[in-house]
Amino acid sequence: MTRLRTALIIAALILGPCAMAASAQTFLTLHSQPGDYVGQGMNQTFTPADGIFTAQSTFNGGVEFSFRTPTFSQFWSLDFRPPIGQRLVKGEYEGAQRFAFHAPPKPGIDVSGDGRGCNIDTGRFLVSDVAFAEDGSVQRLAIDFEQHCEGAPPALFGSVRFNSSVPAVPRVSVGDATALKGNVGTSDANVTLSLSLPSTSPVKVQYSTADLTALQGTDYIATSGTVQFQPGTTSQVVTIQILGDRLPRGKKAFRVRLSPVGSAHLGDGSADVTILDPNVPLTALAMSSQLGDYIGQGQLLLFTMADGAFSPSVNFDNGVSVVLRALDFWQLDFAGPIHAILTTGNYNNAARFPFQPLGTPGLSVSGAGRGCNTLTGSFTVVDASYGPNGDFGRFGADFEQHCEGAPPALFGSIRIRSILRQLSVSNATIDLTGASAVFTVTLNPPSPNPVSVNFTTVDGSAVAGTDYVATTQTILFGPGELQHTVTVPLLTLTPGKEFFGQISSPSGAATWISQGSAIF
Repeated sequence: MTRLRTALIIAALILGPCAMAASAQTFLTLHSQPGDYVGQGMNQTFTPADGIFTAQSTFNGGVEFSFRTPTFSQFWSLDFRPPIGQRLVKGEYEGAQRFAFHAPPKPGIDVSGDGRGCNIDTGRFLVSDVAFAEDGSVQRLAIDFEQHCEGAPPALFGSVRFNSSVPAVPRVSVGDATALKGNVGTSDANVTLSLSLPSTSPVKVQYSTADLTALQGTDYIATSGTVQFQPGTTSQVVTIQILGDRLPRGKKAFRVRLSPVGSAHLGDGSADVTILDPNVPLTALAMSSQLGDYIGQGQLLLFTMADGAFSPSVNFDNGVSVVLRALDFWQLDFAGPIHAILTTGNYNNAARFPFQPLGTPGLSVSGAGRGCNTLTGSFTVVDASYGPNGDFGRFGADFEQHCEGAPPALFGSIRIRSILRQLSVSNATIDLTGASAVFTVTLNPPSPNPVSVNFTTVDGSAVAGTDYVATTQTILFGPGELQHTVTVPLLTLTPGKEFFGQISSPSGAATWISQGSAIF
């Protein structure tokens, strides 16, 4: 067997069926991640057997590619443009923006289909084959692309081929991420690695972190390793720990770099992780849902700009509405009584927005396909700033919402370029002399307004009534207070027994570390 034939067989095994095609082919392949609006999280491949393809050059040096079924039941349109004043040639086009609104030095991209498109596009594309006839018509075209709608992390990957023999090769990319630094303990930065196309054989890459403005050992824990995509797998997550403290360090960043192993191919091989500091203004949504609450489903939820795009606006009641487009769609609406502009203060006895009676505040928090038919609640505006024309500036609010008059509540904090205060509970210190476990609950940064949170003990191997005294209380932080302690009496000192202290239902701040343990 010749070396050339051996190499071809190895390449075919690594890259799968797409790499086998040595003759010219025409097709469109789409791989949409969950949460991507245009592709709806589906994998699709279209060939000439499915419909009609067209490719044509444009007056501004780009190409326009389309596919439709004979009955127009499916229609896809793809535009790729070089920076203004240039002609499309082989090469990588980074930092693409939505065509035809891209800035002159930026390339343009716009992939839409089946009635769905992006308002704001970001992405990149690789041209590995392109040829034009004398009359400007497209003779050959091979483009692999990545597109993000509205600045959200989920991507639409795809490959376009028009009379081209260049195979569609799976490429590994790493996406930018955002993490929220805690005031105590550690938090996680989840970095997503994506494979542009499913592969029929394992694909392996190495990753490592590198300092930018964030420093390893001070702001984050240096991390490196290897990630392998098994056949059919197109997404992997790498977790990097962010170090918490109470110092106002501001926004910082570090980099994650990929390197290929073996025959792996890279797309975007580096990404930046931005660390947001709760002690300085940021944009985030934190929610604590009690068991039985329909909207939050009893979960602790935290969304930052790494999870999706926040769109705040002044609503028709002179209040504030915030839309979050993440894996799920969330909307928060706040309105003052009598169409008054929202200012800092307490808004009690709120009813469902926009159906609140005149003179009653309006509130509505819905998401993931769930909303209240009727609701009661309250909210406190801790920060509100508007521009000279009444446009949106900063906003911060803490809220409590009950669906259908039921007791279980959804507590939450929304911040748009505003400070988010955090509540955390520590592991207990054991006082053998006093036979007690002492938990410390902290608030940081301090608040000029009262903040409250519920504390309760939960059994582990230690059982309430036998090993310790069940303890439940509401902790109230006065203006400027940073911490409170909760003392739980111990009934036995059996070594190795464990129970937990939990905080929930915060008002005026967000829950950060919700559980501490007591081991005696």
